[in-house]
Amino acid sequence: MVCEPVEVLRRFVEHNLTMGASYVHLFFDNPDDPAYDEFANQPGVITQRCDVAYWARMDRRRPPYVERRQLLNGRVAYERCLTDWQAHFDADELVLTQGTTLGELLARVPGSFQTAHLGTVEPMLTGETSNGQVPFRRSVRHLKYRARLHVYGDDLHVFRNGLFGHYQGKSILRAGLSGWSHGIHFPRPSAPEVHNAIFELNDAHIAHMHCESRDLWVKRTMGKMRDTGYNLRTGSYDLLPLVAPETTGPEKPAEEDLVAILSGFYDRVSLLSDSLRARMEAFDLLQYHEVERLG
Repeated sequence: MVCEPVEVLRRFVEHNLTMGASYVHLFFDNPDDPAYDEFANQPGVITQRCDVAYWARMDRRRPPYVERRQLLNGRVAYERCLTDWQAHFDADELVLTQGTTLGELLARVPGSFQTAHLGTVEPMLTGETSNGQVPFRRSVRHLKYRARLHVYGDDLHVFRNGLFGHYQGKSILRAGLSGWSHGIHFPRPSAPEVHNAIFELNDAHIAHMHCESRDLWVKRTMGKMRDTGYNLRTGSYDLLPLVAPETTGPEKPAEEDLVAILSGFYDRVSLLSDSLRARMEAFDLLQYHEVERLG
């Protein structure tokens, strides 16, 4: 399900088709999205306007929460699946593989597994340009605390397992499973008691491109911090107590100060200095891939 600038959608479609996807199914959350016409007749793309008529065909009104709409659209896509496997990704998520194609990797998954899982990696910045190779960081969730602290120091407690965004990764679901559907990170089995057998694709990852630009990340983060309803389950989204606890008094920092604080944090953990590179390489936390960068 998408609601993104056309250049983000174009990269998503072209990248994942190039990586071996048979087709891409786009659900336009805004039925009047002008980007719809860009992809409506493109080979390898199925487009769906999520308008009033679409929701009426499902005998329901448009759900108010984004995640609920994503899950319902994921179920529709799975019911119409045309391939042996189907992934449920966001528009800022790109498949990456190392040394082989995704199709070859999926063909090796034993038949007893319903799910193939990809770990998350995030892009980093570097002053160097080397044949289009972009550095990506892995999660530190597999490392002991002392090793994590050695890599990121005091900024570790701001990260969720060493990443800006989700660390759970994304999944690809085997087609034709009765009663199953896509979840946000992991598939939803036909019943609570049904076991989901998960096969880890160690040679494939999902590149979460939400933080490829400092300015865009800062702008998005400030928007989340100001939106009291951003996450109704876990409360407000506020990085200041973690990034700059000295600013959490009654006087809120001015906007330019907030931008400077968030930009400084971003640079400390995302600009690949020689020192940070060495610490990350010591724990095999870096990968390099050819990916188009935006912004």
